[in-house]
Amino acid sequence: MNFYIKTYGCKLNQSDSELIRGLLLKNHVESSKEEADFVVLNTCGVVERTEKKILKEALELKKEGKKIIISGCLPLISFEDCEKVADGMIGPTNIPSISLIVKKILKGGKAIDIKNNKIDKSDICLEKKREERESCSTIISIAEGCLGSCSYCATRFARKELNSFDIANIIKEAKSVVSSGFKEIQLTSQDLSVYGVEKGKQMLPELLKELTKIEGNFKIKLGMMNPGYALKMIEKLLKVYESEKMYKFIHIPLQSGDDELLKKMNRGYSVSDFINLAQTFKKKFKDGIIATDIIVGHPLETNESFNKTIKVIKKIKPDIIHIFKFSKRKGTPDFKLKDYPDRIKKDRSRMLTELFESLNLEKNKKYIGKKFNVLIVEKRKDKYLARTESGRAVILDKGKIGSFTNIKIVNYKWNYLIGQI
Repeated sequence: MNFYIKTYGCKLNQSDSELIRGLLLKNHVESSKEEADFVVLNTCGVVERTEKKILKEALELKKEGKKIIISGCLPLISFEDCEKVADGMIGPTNIPSISLIVKKILKGGKAIDIKNNKIDKSDICLEKKREERESCSTIISIAEGCLGSCSYCATRFARKELNSFDIANIIKEAKSVVSSGFKEIQLTSQDLSVYGVEKGKQMLPELLKELTKIEGNFKIKLGMMNPGYALKMIEKLLKVYESEKMYKFIHIPLQSGDDELLKKMNRGYSVSDFINLAQTFKKKFKDGIIATDIIVGHPLETNESFNKTIKVIKKIKPDIIHIFKFSKRKGTPDFKLKDYPDRIKKDRSRMLTELFESLNLEKNKKYIGKKFNVLIVEKRKDKYLARTESGRAVILDKGKIGSFTNIKIVNYKWNYLIGQI
């Protein structure tokens, strides 16, 4: 039977989709959406608008005669709505059940497995073949769940208590992908900074140290880390970051520049924690990249709160900002709060975006004429995406995927540099 898989959301979901795809390929054939007998929608439940989009697509595919499996976070966040349109459902910790789910729905039945299981996804050994892709990048998940209890987050209903995967299994997978020709490993989880904490200590520096010992010329890119926990191990982290295998890239969400709002969000860190971490990283790596996340339009975000966020952004000048308009989610403490009109959320998002773009344009023009040795990561239409040692994006007209190449910066946009070999 033919299948098609579509992924919504973050790197963690992309990693889960790779596992689902690998398990399905043992008995089925991946095809286009049009030719598929069954479709897997690997979902994200962060915002309501995305949920509506997913459910609408599922309904349209059902009308076309497709069998539908909804995987990921949404079945645990909006079970009843998913059940109306899905033939099968699996949660993030039920991926090994996918083949059984498919078998049942293809026989005309309905199949659901969303019980919270404690599984080590790094132990699901699947061969990844580099030559089949127009990319030399792959994602490795190192944990499930987190230690947070953010007032607005519904993801924790699906990916519950922290479950850090075995270091030996992660190293084994990393060695496998490097030997298969992958040159970029993106480590992901809900919060990399708490890896190992449920076992007694923060083990991320230990894991990274082992990964950098793997033979081969490749790069490691880290996903999101909670500023509070990251700050506790910053010295050990900075030491590991010295490795030439590490992109000088750190993703630390601010969410708000107002301490009072951070407390109400139950974020577990202060604005000064974020600033301290960002400045310490930049002091060590002057060309290092700081990525952050901001929520605009939270029901408790006043004009003063928003202005404080603007002030922090001007002070730190992050290289990447992911801006999210607040979305109420059922079951969260913030669901009962009176929401802002969408126009206010849009206005604040626009103001922050315009500031960010202007700061980055000023920053990027300084790279004109500079030379870098970059890793050419993937092909995007008729262009090539490459990354500098810090992980800064460079667009090239030509190149060989997976090669380290000397280039010169000849132009720039607000969100990337343009280079020539």
